[in-house]
Amino acid sequence: FLRACTAAHTAVVNRHRQECHLCLKKEGPSPLDLNTELPYQSTMKRKVRKKKKKGTITANVAGTKFEIVRLVIDEMGFMKTPDEDETSNLIWCDSAVQQEKIAELQNYQRINHFPGMGEICRKDFLARNMTKMIKSRPLDYTFVPRTWIFPAEYTQFQNYMKELKKKRKQKTFIVKPANGAMGHGISLIRNGDKLPSQDHLIVQEYIEKPFLMEGYKFDLRIYILVTSCDPLKIFLYHDGLVRMGTEKYIPPNETNLTQLYMHLTNYSVNKHNEHFERDETENKGSKRSIRWFTEFLQANQHDVAKFWSDISELVVKTLIVAEPHVLHAYRMCRPGQPPGSESVCFEVLGFDILLDRKLKPWLL
Repeated sequence: FLRACTAAHTAVVNRHRQECHLCLKKEGPSPLDLNTELPYQSTMKRKVRKKKKKGTITANVAGTKFEIVRLVIDEMGFMKTPDEDETSNLIWCDSAVQQEKIAELQNYQRINHFPGMGEICRKDFLARNMTKMIKSRPLDYTFVPRTWIFPAEYTQFQNYMKELKKKRKQKTFIVKPANGAMGHGISLIRNGDKLPSQDHLIVQEYIEKPFLMEGYKFDLRIYILVTSCDPLKIFLYHDGLVRMGTEKYIPPNETNLTQLYMHLTNYSVNKHNEHFERDETENKGSKRSIRWFTEFLQANQHDVAKFWSDISELVVKTLIVAEPHVLHAYRMCRPGQPPGSESVCFEVLGFDILLDRKLKPWLL
């Protein structure tokens, strides 16, 4: 069943230019071994229940609003079940799943979320957990920009700003809502005095020297698949999205801090710019493929193998942060299952990664 699910990604990639934060998997992915060096809701209800054919994989997609999921289900030959059918092989939901639902699943079923994965999917939770790891393993966790969580770390941030003033240094910071998404509510600042002390915010040092493409800033959306938390099994998909800004990049200064089309790479932000280029091919426009990007790197004598190795290391170390939380939550849902038994949960995660001018990846 999982092999069939992973094959579904071929169809998704053909539509990767649509705005969609979903991806299934590539054919034949290989798991990332933590001990080795890494390579790179339907509103219509059916009145008649279809008779299940022997060997047919059934899917309940009532919990998703994304048509792309239904299209892939159809292309894979899976049989969609009525919305109220809880016996399907595959259950797909857009949002987090209640632990009671996971506890009720039969061993033959699969659902597309792990309990506890919010520990790295919410900006504030990710920042908190990364801060703990940086304190305990500072040499291993160097891929996250310096971060403060408001309101708890408001005072620490203001003390940092005072130290910068004493040294006559000035830095730019990016401010994000603690549980925001798709670029909503993001701003750049250089003066932290006016930041509200009680708002729930994430403040990060801004990476001022990014790797540029044709003069534009960009980020990468890397897709990974987690199929087990006991042991941890991760699959890295060797494609994804290159999302470009739509104004030529100039390092931040007092006059351009509000030019978000220059500094932010979110598709949901840049699609509103008149300079946003829509193109159906993967090597042109404001949204391109990582497959094309790796060819670009190779053509310009950059080390593609090191690029994928660095990305893989970032992914594994980030999942290690989530692992204790996910494993505990999963065992609470599925008590009595021996270690190594097949997981009823899987999850597709999108990592947003920025490359600096030295091609070092930074987790955003």
